[in-house]
Amino acid sequence: MESKNLTQTINPFYLLASLALGTIGAAAFNALRKASTDTTRHVFEESMSAAASAPQSPKKPTKKQNINKLMAKNANENELVKELKNLEDITCEIERVSNLAYDLKLQVLPLNVNPMLGNSNYRSVFGGEGFLPETAFVNHDCYILQHPNFGPNDLLSRTKRWLRSGPRKHLLFSPDEVKAGIVVVGGLLPGLNVIIRELTMCLFYNYKVQNIYGAKYGYNGIYNNDWIKLDPKLVKTIHHQGGCFLGTARSKFDGEMIVDELAKQGINQLYLIGGLGCMKSAEYLHTIIKERNLKISIVVIPKSIENEIPIIDKSFGFETAIEEAQNPLKAAYQETHSKRYSVGIVRLWGAHTGFLALNASLAFRSVNICLVPEFEFDLLGEKGLLQYVYQRLQHKGTCIIVVAEGAASSLRDCKINDKGRDASGNVKQGDIGQFLKNAILEFTREKGLNAEVKYIDPQYMVRAGKANSLDSKLCSQLAQNSIHASMAGFTGFAVGHVSNKTCMIPLNEMNSGDYANRITPSNISWQRLLAGTGQPSFLNNEQDI
Repeated sequence: MESKNLTQTINPFYLLASLALGTIGAAAFNALRKASTDTTRHVFEESMSAAASAPQSPKKPTKKQNINKLMAKNANENELVKELKNLEDITCEIERVSNLAYDLKLQVLPLNVNPMLGNSNYRSVFGGEGFLPETAFVNHDCYILQHPNFGPNDLLSRTKRWLRSGPRKHLLFSPDEVKAGIVVVGGLLPGLNVIIRELTMCLFYNYKVQNIYGAKYGYNGIYNNDWIKLDPKLVKTIHHQGGCFLGTARSKFDGEMIVDELAKQGINQLYLIGGLGCMKSAEYLHTIIKERNLKISIVVIPKSIENEIPIIDKSFGFETAIEEAQNPLKAAYQETHSKRYSVGIVRLWGAHTGFLALNASLAFRSVNICLVPEFEFDLLGEKGLLQYVYQRLQHKGTCIIVVAEGAASSLRDCKINDKGRDASGNVKQGDIGQFLKNAILEFTREKGLNAEVKYIDPQYMVRAGKANSLDSKLCSQLAQNSIHASMAGFTGFAVGHVSNKTCMIPLNEMNSGDYANRITPSNISWQRLLAGTGQPSFLNNEQDI
């Protein structure tokens, strides 16, 4: 059979050769054909003989081969299968997000149609389902570029591509099997209640999930089995309040115990709301869950009042914090401009980065000095901070200083002692605001200037309020998109806005340390601030640096 097929393939070329080369050329070509046929038959017979005599030891398929093979049964009709196969393709440049289909090595994905799928874009029913047209669902090859702006020396191939978030037409989870858990860890931030409410509302109305629970006081609620069942009636108005409806806490982290409790309680979707430490613990939880072969998806909605979360545009609650910081700045302004030789100091959040101090200063427009952790400064010396404040008081009579709490670590010629560590292990830095107040008073008195210093520390007022309109909208988008992804089986990722588009970012990327979010000298907002305040570097040996 093999020889016959090969002969049939070569015969047309043989006829052409006969016409073009004549009898001698055709004879030579025929001899070559015969030799090729004999060789092919000989090799084929040898390989068949070897295969028959060799022991049967089938090659173990790779993960990619296994996924492509086992899920091919419903690949033509299941959009989720198409998306997963596309992400596994060697030519796909989208950063891969883990999915329970991979982690559990599922042979065939269930064909769970999204309850929100409708026949048109006209909403003819009430109750949160059956109103989205097919065009509203995310296509299986959608991604968001990390850097949308490109210059002459930039290459598109060098920028990251994050998987686009949004509703999927087909789901891995069936709504009736979902038992969702919501946990808030770390400190307060405007918008926490908006997210808790929106998670509950979207799960209940859009996906018809009935079992939704919130853990009281962070991980402690998991350890102590202290859960509260959430429903729309309970959370209906909590977004009008500040603080956290479920309570939050900084506590120890025991990954094995947390997974034990999740499995014991039947929680199969975990929504964590927390900062950098939360994302690291969530990645560890995902590893344990994967090792135990459990069907539990884990999603992080990142938060940080100082906006230090890498990769994403900004944390929810950050805009509200900027807005809330304006009131103490107004108070400092009124105090300093009501008396001669008066200094106002306002300390804001920012242990590692000064984005809140920077943006609050830009919004207020009347700040004279802004100190952030990213840039070192000298307190003493001819070009130091104290000398600059003294000279400004002589010429202008007033000075308003905004300082991030972490600027204490940026003092080059003085040291402010830390106050130990909190329950999560974070360093509690000394009070830079009080330190500056005492230093300015002492320095000006030595110069014969009877100055006054008003120190305002509004940190807890800034973070305890309810979210403003902009942050409320952002919180709703983050909550909804985290559910869309989790229902499709995606896990081990954080949801956030990149280039103003919602996407899924793998936790290993978030925790890699390659995307530290810090103010740099070239930061356009920092340059705007320097142009507005006219402040120098406060470095005595700037020319040597």
